[in-house]
Amino acid sequence: MASNTATNPFRLNHQGHTPFVRFLMALLAGIGTGYLLTPEQSWHTVAWCILIVAMIAFVAIAWYTRLQKYGYYSVLGFAVFFILYALGWISTWQPHPEINRAHFSNSQADALAGYVADEPVERGTRARFPFVVTKVYRQASFEAATGKLMLTVDIGDTALTQSFRYGDELILPSEYREVPPPYNPNEMNYRGYLANRNMWHQAYLRADQLQRLGKGKGNRLIAYALAERQRMVAKFSKYIADRDAFSVACTLILGYRADLSDTLMQAFSNTGTIHVLSVSGMHVVIVFWLLSKLFWWTDRSKRLRVAKFAVLLTGIWSYALLTGFSPSVLRASIMISFVLAAANFDRKNRIYNSIAASAFFLLLYNPKFIAAIGFQLSYLAVLGIVSLLPVLQQVFLVSNRFARPICDYAWMSIAAQVGAGPLAAYHFHQFPLYFLLANLLIVLPATGIMYLGFALLILPSGQLSAWTGKVLEQLISLTNNILLTIEQLPMANIGGLWMAWWQTLLVYLFILAVLLAWVMRSKRWVYGAFGCVAIWVCSSFLSITRHANSAKAIIFNIRHNLAIGLIQDRKVWLYTNLASADDPTIGYSVLPTLASHAAFDTINFIPYDGSYRDKVVYAREGILQFGEMRLMVYDGTTTYSGNLDVDVLLLRNNADVSLKAMSETVRCKMIVLDGSNHDTTINRFNEEAHAAGIPVYVLKNNFAYHLN
Repeated sequence: MASNTATNPFRLNHQGHTPFVRFLMALLAGIGTGYLLTPEQSWHTVAWCILIVAMIAFVAIAWYTRLQKYGYYSVLGFAVFFILYALGWISTWQPHPEINRAHFSNSQADALAGYVADEPVERGTRARFPFVVTKVYRQASFEAATGKLMLTVDIGDTALTQSFRYGDELILPSEYREVPPPYNPNEMNYRGYLANRNMWHQAYLRADQLQRLGKGKGNRLIAYALAERQRMVAKFSKYIADRDAFSVACTLILGYRADLSDTLMQAFSNTGTIHVLSVSGMHVVIVFWLLSKLFWWTDRSKRLRVAKFAVLLTGIWSYALLTGFSPSVLRASIMISFVLAAANFDRKNRIYNSIAASAFFLLLYNPKFIAAIGFQLSYLAVLGIVSLLPVLQQVFLVSNRFARPICDYAWMSIAAQVGAGPLAAYHFHQFPLYFLLANLLIVLPATGIMYLGFALLILPSGQLSAWTGKVLEQLISLTNNILLTIEQLPMANIGGLWMAWWQTLLVYLFILAVLLAWVMRSKRWVYGAFGCVAIWVCSSFLSITRHANSAKAIIFNIRHNLAIGLIQDRKVWLYTNLASADDPTIGYSVLPTLASHAAFDTINFIPYDGSYRDKVVYAREGILQFGEMRLMVYDGTTTYSGNLDVDVLLLRNNADVSLKAMSETVRCKMIVLDGSNHDTTINRFNEEAHAAGIPVYVLKNNFAYHLN
């Protein structure tokens, strides 16, 4: 039984027309179709036909309605739906090389010409940046082309003289290749990551292979903003001596991708305050509030209020430009713009319509924002706040005026965590237990850091700037120490949270059912919430039962190196030729899978050149005994005598031996060839194994090999 509006202010505050919600649903349906289907010209033609037919139908029905003076608004609504649906589908596919015939990869070329499309990220002697192709060079002439690739340049000894900036025009050899897919389970899908930024190719070149043609290409406004940000970063560097404090200031205030230490980054992540480092809605709101207070005197007349409206919009969007137009900043800027416009022109602002409108315009501009984790988390957090905050404030009434702001911020943090937490746990497999404490303790220092940072940027160079920089540095150090202390508390972070996508969806359905059960006072939604819990418990029990007493080995594809994971119940062993389990290659390609079965500090590390023995695993001289499963790693450096039966024979490093000669001492059921072998060696072993009737799995450029 639904409650009336007198006892349900939550419904009263959010009632009203929300046309942009319907527009957004139509656009999302088209974008979803673009992601579900593989880009093909035939389907692209179908999408264009839908768009053209829907537009003709819309114009015809609108004209007929005008003549007849009778509104066929439902039919017009369907036409608008299909127009937006087709637009979402077409815009998602348009940059793909299969659809875009002018893409540079659709023709052979000797060289590519274009410009640096973003601020380069420099790590050591390498610089990485997206490169927009504008022309291809072939047959002694340039031809127009389009497309974008990820370019990594080894600047080597030229680090002091060779640097790249946004807008630099370059010509480079046409030595690119397609981005490979992930070759290991749970490995980051870098191919998908770049595809969502309309890049399907990458290139690795030396600095001497590039020729600079000029500079000043690209968007002049963005180039100006990036140059200004570099000037501000230089000022922070001048007055903030501590490197960690400098990195936090650049990241938090300017959105500059500074190098934070791993320890500090982990502290922000484990305490649930990583959003502070990602320039987001909170930062835009602080800028908005500061400008509003500075121009308080303009509220005296209507003309001055209009001027204030223009100043606030200019300030907000200038800050958004300065920070690089991240999706979360764009979302907040658009929403605040709607709120300002509604207030200035005496229109009622409807929060859900504003949220949907901001998402609609962002996705209309770039439909692939929908795949960005930051975009998803940002909107889920906002939806959590606007949906749950009124309920929490109604349930936990606080009359004390000093305690009310603290409680409101606490409820807002909880609401945002409820909205974004399940998806964050799905992607990052952890949950910060003390997120509320950390957010309560960091909100004032973070606000102070923003204001002091702005003051330092505005003040002229001199003693006052030096004092401001010193205070700012101390405040950032205090904030860092608070987070490091919270991180050391018992159970500060719950790790090892691995959920399937449908389980994450089930969590959100449970949250929605609980919310609607409270708001509508309906037993049906209570039953729905219990149903979600029952399905979750049953699925978890079946998963635990299925994995109990199971054992498997995974031979990972880490190119020239070796990594074999042995998994039994909740125990894990790692057999590798890399120096330690802390190696970046292990962390990127191997640990995402092993960490889903056991905590990092419980993984047993077995060096390739060492010996190991326990109740389950035996390893010596390239032979692994895992229960009843036996694997052998052979690189041609070890001599074996007698007869040896193995389940899997892993051949590495172009072993100079024939399978016929090996069969005299080693008999195997399966042969695996990894990426340390040349193609000629792989072909030779393939032929010999085929003649001997032994199945072969080529690990090179292929997915990891599983053995159960």
